[in-house]
Amino acid sequence: MKLDALIKNVNTVNLVRGKETDIRGIAINSKKTGKDFLFAAIPGFKKDGHEFAAEAVNNGACAIMAQKILELPPHVTQVIVKDSRKELAILCRNFFNNPSKNLILTGITGTNGKTTSVFLIDSIFRAAGFKTSYISTVQAQIGTSKLDFDRTTPDTLQLNEFFQKSRNANVEAVCMEVSSHSIDLHRVDRLDFDYFVFTNLTQDHLDYHESMENYFEVKSRLFIKKWRNIFGGKGAVINIDDPHGLNISRITDLNTITFGINNSHANISAENIRNSINGIEMTVRLSGINSKNTKNLSGFPVKSLLCGYFNISNILGSIGLSIMAGIDIDVICSGILSMTGINGRFEKVPAAKKLNVIVDYAHTPDGLENVLKTANSLKLNGGKLISVFGCGGDRDKKKRKIMGSISARLADFTIITSDNPRSEDPDLIISMIEEGFAENGLDTYERIPDRKQAIFKALEMSGEKDIVLVAGKGHEDYQEFADKKIHFSDREVIRDWGNN
Repeated sequence: MKLDALIKNVNTVNLVRGKETDIRGIAINSKKTGKDFLFAAIPGFKKDGHEFAAEAVNNGACAIMAQKILELPPHVTQVIVKDSRKELAILCRNFFNNPSKNLILTGITGTNGKTTSVFLIDSIFRAAGFKTSYISTVQAQIGTSKLDFDRTTPDTLQLNEFFQKSRNANVEAVCMEVSSHSIDLHRVDRLDFDYFVFTNLTQDHLDYHESMENYFEVKSRLFIKKWRNIFGGKGAVINIDDPHGLNISRITDLNTITFGINNSHANISAENIRNSINGIEMTVRLSGINSKNTKNLSGFPVKSLLCGYFNISNILGSIGLSIMAGIDIDVICSGILSMTGINGRFEKVPAAKKLNVIVDYAHTPDGLENVLKTANSLKLNGGKLISVFGCGGDRDKKKRKIMGSISARLADFTIITSDNPRSEDPDLIISMIEEGFAENGLDTYERIPDRKQAIFKALEMSGEKDIVLVAGKGHEDYQEFADKKIHFSDREVIRDWGNN
């Protein structure tokens, strides 16, 4: 691609032209830069991409996008911009010829429920005959080909490559998680979204956002008119059980369908709910929806193999999105029923002695409270709930005491352990969680920093009527420490117990 075509609509501050060369690729990692690539120098939190521009040139870069003029050979073109992150989104859209434009693209945002919602919506669209792809925290997939990314929402270069591959594979509909970081760091800028789903907003990522007000402001950008040229969008499906969702429903410029459990003001609600370890059955009620696919239809039965009261909300949101996309109700119900579950999302893991063990990704106060309440509702008479969890290091410290308090109140016994301690001392993290037990005047817990030993202890002290909930890591198969990253899977540890 010619440079002038590549930088069309890029807000350049200066352009230092070198040798005129067709651009064959874009890179943000100097080591992945090839011959005749443009290297985008991105200032990072730990390293500054400008420091690697010379290495990128040595690896074949013929052009650099940077925020300042660099000392580079004269044949290298330098595109100087004010904000490399912002302009990279335009570069990628130009280079890949706006690959999301002809896809039905749905973005799911919120603190909890994003992954399950992605899997539900993908299942419904496949039931409707669409060829699909998706991006979730657990995995990404194009058709039947699985991919892995190292974060919930990949960077803008990876996203545009993903959409190009999806388009080349004749994919018609894509669903993806949209994290608050990806919004604030411009990873999802200049994509052509059709729909957005808002699940909820609870305390998380305050190490980055600093306050719930800032966190909300970032999430709400997807739904506000002044950002429409950045994110696109035609319609929104919003959870108004959540006060932040209710606020968004009032300020959005998008066509909206609202949902809420037993909420008389919502367009989609649920009643006659039956929730068990085997799944969910309920009647879904519709109100005020102007759709040819729901004409003269006020309610219909829905069955799901998912369990957990919190999944009712995920199902309702998925129904709302599917109705907005014009999918028939019977197809929607079929798609919901065929979605059997997700690794690490309230997943019942087989264990020796027929114990009831559930693994969940819950790593926020709201997420932990939801899964503990759900596990409690599934206990047999005389059974107890044993909670195993920790909190990640180098992340929001304020939530540790809160999560300790939640487990103290809702679990019969808790084993406090390590999550991903990263650069922090695991014992200090555990001590901060302990404060939640002290606040409740309870000592129904034990400290076991070694996560494997903590899970083994929980299994050893449980019986067939009990439920063991191992929370925090879910599908993850690693543990991060200050000086290393090791293979670790809660699910594997549970399955191995009894063989040791």
